[in-house]
Amino acid sequence: MRPFTVPWRVVAALLLAGLFAAAMAGGAEEAGAAPAPLRLRSGYSALSGPHAALWVTKEEGLFEKYGLRVDAIYIRSGSAMAQTLVAGDLQIAQTGGPAVLAAAVAGADLAIIAVAFNTTPIVLMSVPSVQKIQDLAGKAIGVTRYGSNTDISARFALRKAGLEPEKQVAVLQLDEYPSILAAMRSGRIAAGALADPFTIEAKKMGFRDLVDVAALGLEFPFITLTARKSYLRTHEAVALNFVRAYSEGIKLYTTSRETAIRVTARYTRLPDVGILAGTVEYYAPRMSKVPYPTINGVKFLLEQIAVRNPKARELTPEAFVDLHFVKALEQEGFYRKLYGR
Repeated sequence: MRPFTVPWRVVAALLLAGLFAAAMAGGAEEAGAAPAPLRLRSGYSALSGPHAALWVTKEEGLFEKYGLRVDAIYIRSGSAMAQTLVAGDLQIAQTGGPAVLAAAVAGADLAIIAVAFNTTPIVLMSVPSVQKIQDLAGKAIGVTRYGSNTDISARFALRKAGLEPEKQVAVLQLDEYPSILAAMRSGRIAAGALADPFTIEAKKMGFRDLVDVAALGLEFPFITLTARKSYLRTHEAVALNFVRAYSEGIKLYTTSRETAIRVTARYTRLPDVGILAGTVEYYAPRMSKVPYPTINGVKFLLEQIAVRNPKARELTPEAFVDLHFVKALEQEGFYRKLYGR
């Protein structure tokens, strides 16, 4: 059988058609076809309520609105998140301030560019036999990770009550909020540092409020957006649009209860609508509408870090924050338009 051959005229016609199609496609792109969204990797370091700012931004398509396609990855601790940022595996991450600043004091090239939550939602919950915080002397309290939001909050509350962490109260690292609850149920610890929705769940299990740490006047960057300084220098427009979308996510969380509950349920996998509603009702009025990092909050964290790393005493809060992204949005009237004022 003779091999099948395509006449040269057909080949020429196909080539011309291909060139014409390519030219038309290029012309269409030049005529204003939307470019593909820029893909980048972000992350969050806990499954508690204040992290919903990032979740809502992603789930409601707000990143795409500003030309970004963001993968949001769960990394179970702030210290691991800081390491992942430094390695360049994430570009901009939502994580707790303590781990970021501890890494930055140690030399990491990190800066906080926005803060969704400028105080702590941590509540120390205890077994029923512990009636006041002083009753924890000789007992143990659970936190997620050493140097984390829960750890800083718990140690602050203990010291405020005249108790020295480690010496008078053992502080155990238990990784996640559900693990803290499990340790309280088993009797391994007498108290735990928890945030909603897990504080609400703890009450249902019979545990009691011991200390609302925020009521002690604690101010610090609990939920931050953080990136490498080198990345911010070379991707300023990307970072600005990330903060723009994130700010809209905060607004949606604080004004659309239904959206906030639905998205929080998806990420926390909690089925109890009452717990979810209580979580949103707690966090929504406390979110920062204009998410500036506060210098006083960063200063407080540096003081806590200095207990273990004296180098922190030599550094200023301004070295670890980059205010100009939020400031640029504020100056262009973005927040005024967003909130209608």
